[in-house]
Amino acid sequence: MIVMEQVVDLVLSAGELLLSHGAEMYRVEETIEMMGQAAGFSRVEVFATPTGLFLSLHSPDGPVYTRVRRIRRVRNNLSIISEVNAISRRFFHGQMSMEEVRQELETLHKRPPAGGLLRAVIGGFGAAAFALMYAGSWGDALLAGAAGMAMLFATTWFDKHPVPTVLQAATGSVVATAVAVIAARLWPLNSDLATLGAVMLLAPGVVMTTAIRDMFSGELVSGVSRSAEALAIAVAIATGVAVVLTMGGL
Repeated sequence: MIVMEQVVDLVLSAGELLLSHGAEMYRVEETIEMMGQAAGFSRVEVFATPTGLFLSLHSPDGPVYTRVRRIRRVRNNLSIISEVNAISRRFFHGQMSMEEVRQELETLHKRPPAGGLLRAVIGGFGAAAFALMYAGSWGDALLAGAAGMAMLFATTWFDKHPVPTVLQAATGSVVATAVAVIAARLWPLNSDLATLGAVMLLAPGVVMTTAIRDMFSGELVSGVSRSAEALAIAVAIATGVAVVLTMGGL
């Protein structure tokens, strides 16, 4: 009984990791079904939503193990999703033991979210590239990179607190726009292109892609809810930029 309980918790842990890092619903359900079957359960029933996970694992001996897990926060991380996906496949094909899976999943659970200077620098290069793509000068790209770095430092601080994603997007766009506008007043640079390049880092591309993928898979609840989330983030970004510009660009 104790062993089966541990197996159920292990399967639930894998599903929670996928859901909390932005995986598609079909991937979450497929992973749990594969791991449950590999663990020896005769039937696996799972229902995943963006904010919750419900599963029942039927043991060949008769007992049914039912679990519910509430997902309160999602941090999009494709690397975590890829690693959990690979672990579940290796376990399904008998290439990993139960203990190895448990250790790997615990390591992923304890992995801190991406942040700090490295994330800001990489994001700065991305913002600069967007500015160049929009026909900006190298000076505009440099300003976009600086604005993007300042914005990421601000949003990284928010990640340490229970701040909604929509509010993070609005605050980040305010910071990026303010930096771009202030710098453009000191040097002859295009603040519009710099702002556009910086706020592109906040665009909900992963959320929109996942929403479309869920819709194509027939997961209407997840597809509609994630589409609404992407729309809310986009509106928050536009609102943050508009607030700074409406105030006369500071």
